[in-house]
Amino acid sequence: MVIRRIREHVTAQNWFAVGIDLGIVVLGVLIATQVSNWNENRLEAAKASSYRTRLLDELDFNQRQFRAQVAYYSEVRAHGLAALAMMTGKQDGTPRDYLIHAYQLSQVDTNAPKSYIYDEMSSAGLVNLLGNETTQAMASDYYLTLATNDRTLKDIFPYRSTIRSVMPFDIQKEIRRMCGDRNVVYRDRIVGVMLPHECPAEIPPADATNAIKVVRATPDLRREMTRYVASIDEKVDLMSLNLELTGQFRDRLIKTR
Repeated sequence: MVIRRIREHVTAQNWFAVGIDLGIVVLGVLIATQVSNWNENRLEAAKASSYRTRLLDELDFNQRQFRAQVAYYSEVRAHGLAALAMMTGKQDGTPRDYLIHAYQLSQVDTNAPKSYIYDEMSSAGLVNLLGNETTQAMASDYYLTLATNDRTLKDIFPYRSTIRSVMPFDIQKEIRRMCGDRNVVYRDRIVGVMLPHECPAEIPPADATNAIKVVRATPDLRREMTRYVASIDEKVDLMSLNLELTGQFRDRLIKTR
């Protein structure tokens, strides 16, 4: 319709009207472009908000998992230190106590931290939605550190296999039944596992005495146990670091929303 009017005005040599019509066309194009840009920016902002909300939820999950793992391996380490002390005569205890400590030292939690949302953003080329370059670099460093630490956390030294090979299965089964992993749940999601602080496992004294003789006669057991306790100490340190880094990254995302 506008084009027809321009033709009519040109034919009538009404240049003022032609100028007005062209101005209307240009203004219409500018408005349409502005509306399109506004809508695109709105959709981009909504996408960024959605990703950041999901990522913050995932980081909250990681924090809770790391807290559970620090507590878990701190308990495992305590059992290991007690077993070593009893083995070297620095701590008194019954054969039952020693067997429980020795077995609980071999417990592991191999749950890895979550990175699904960040991986999704990376594969789609949307990491820029996290914020400025400093925030993007912090995200990259965070997930690289988690991946590096996770490889170390998955290292399991020979003691675990050794103790579970020489300790009678019925005793292992009783300890696991009464004192094994218990799920840690938050909002209907399993965010980790825990070990009970006290173990009420019932092991007949005669069975415990016979079992401890076999266990203590195992070659290099003390050396393997010592190395394993040291590895648990390393795990606690790494998981504590993971927890600290997760908090820092999450705080950064909250502040830059």
